[in-house]
Amino acid sequence: MCNEELRLLAIETGFCSRESKLSPEVFFDLLFYAASLSLNSSLEHLASHLYDFHGIEICKQSLDGRFTEKTVDFVKAVLSRLIRAQFSDMLISEGFCSEFNHVRIKDSTTFKVPDNLAANYSGNGGGAAGITIQYEFDLKTGEFLDLTLTEASRNDQTDSMETSGNISENDLVLRDMGYFSISVFCKTNGAKAFFLSRLPANVTVFDENGCELDFSKLESYMSKNGIEQMEKQVLIGEKKMPVRLMIGRVPESVYQQRLRRKNEEEKRKGRKTKERTKMLLHFNLFITNADGEKLPISKIMPLYRFRWQVELNFKFWKSLYSIHTLQKMKEARYITMIYTRLILIVVNVQIINRVQHILSKQEGGLLSYHKALHTMKDKFAEVMLVLRDSMDNAVVILADIFRVLSKNHWREKRKNRENFIENICLFI
Repeated sequence: MCNEELRLLAIETGFCSRESKLSPEVFFDLLFYAASLSLNSSLEHLASHLYDFHGIEICKQSLDGRFTEKTVDFVKAVLSRLIRAQFSDMLISEGFCSEFNHVRIKDSTTFKVPDNLAANYSGNGGGAAGITIQYEFDLKTGEFLDLTLTEASRNDQTDSMETSGNISENDLVLRDMGYFSISVFCKTNGAKAFFLSRLPANVTVFDENGCELDFSKLESYMSKNGIEQMEKQVLIGEKKMPVRLMIGRVPESVYQQRLRRKNEEEKRKGRKTKERTKMLLHFNLFITNADGEKLPISKIMPLYRFRWQVELNFKFWKSLYSIHTLQKMKEARYITMIYTRLILIVVNVQIINRVQHILSKQEGGLLSYHKALHTMKDKFAEVMLVLRDSMDNAVVILADIFRVLSKNHWREKRKNRENFIENICLFI
């Protein structure tokens, strides 16, 4: 992102209204540097960095004064600009999930923040203040489709309803049960798009004649006949929306493990586990509006497992970029620093995605994002130059990063672990 682009965004957002020794480009470089550090940066540290690397002398009070609502708007605008500029080449293969335009995977992560942020970032449950990051990406290309920061009290179902208009024709939407909404499924269907979701225990299921499905009889029938999985056309909820239901029967050992966990969970809440809930623990239940040709039953479970990648990403973001452990500071500075960390993540992930795209054509292997993100964090100076230097220099730096990531950064097969590589191969 060149100096001119940063200046224009600074003017558009009101962050910069007059000439200053602390220009938008220098200020952004300072933020980017702070985001790269494992530990939190004090104002004194940032002021010292400005003097050492840019020859700018400024006291910590004046620097603190630069963090305002307009500063937040500025970094949000930079993040939006970077997301719009993403490349959209296939990461793995042109044949991967070719039945759909996008495979949209979404999840959120929530964490507590200092109580002085409670007015605009109300908490959910155990704290006065909290922040939720909504993250959606396209499994086919790795593109960031949504990266939004909200108050923790805004739940996933609300997000599902408020962002339903973003879904386009022939998209496939994968989300966990926190986003479950029959109304949103109806909108998705109306947009000629598709969804794949687990079925919550509190949703009533009817057969095609409108009679409630008896899962007790179904479990007995499958057990007696040795049937591990089957599918049915059913109706769900009060609206009796027609969907395709995939029913997978789990082994007895898995059932007992689920039952113990559920009983413990309900006991903590002072309740007993309902009999219907106990019965449903015998099954993996998925619903979709995609037909068997577009989404065969054999691929439903493997495809849904890809949703776990979002939770792994959140784990990496927290461990490597400390998005959830900033110290107490005024709200504008706190939110600015979170958005800057997200900018660093977007830049790093896009570089890794570009390397993955090239390597998939040359080698056919898959990069380990965990290994790659570790390396990219250590290459902050190079990443900074890619983002801010001339195109010629950026190309040279990217070529060096490519050489590094193409060695010893492969995803490895592990025994007794869910195998991402084998799941990918099922769809190519």
